[in-house]
Amino acid sequence: MSGYVLKLARQAAGLTQERFADLLAVDVSTVQGWESGRRPLAAMNTGDFIRLWTRLPRLGAPASTGRYLRAAVEADLVLSTGITAGSAWVDSDVHPLAASVHRKTLTNLITWPFTGQLPSELGPSHRRCPGVVQPLPAPS
Repeated sequence: MSGYVLKLARQAAGLTQERFADLLAVDVSTVQGWESGRRPLAAMNTGDFIRLWTRLPRLGAPASTGRYLRAAVEADLVLSTGITAGSAWVDSDVHPLAASVHRKTLTNLITWPFTGQLPSELGPSHRRCPGVVQPLPAPS
């Protein structure tokens, strides 16, 4: 989820993966990994993640990008916890769905892969880039 939101932000800024990688001083394979989900943004060092999302608006992405990127990382955590648990019981003290009352943005991001309904926050009126309207399934 977060990789797709990052891709939307990069596209909205009018940047190629190569240019985006140059500006962030990372290898293009790192950007490709983030966007595809092979390198989860949730696995990044917290400081590096904060530097990434605070830099995006200065690179031309919408000002709201950081808010949506943080929500997408949280959605990734919720979805990965459910996928990892499978049919096993997950203690409510550690399950991210039991941790707090969730905002509409997070709920929309969590349900997006299942409903195919693009969250209104990411809809055409809120982004300046063409593209698909649903995240790609996670690689097997």
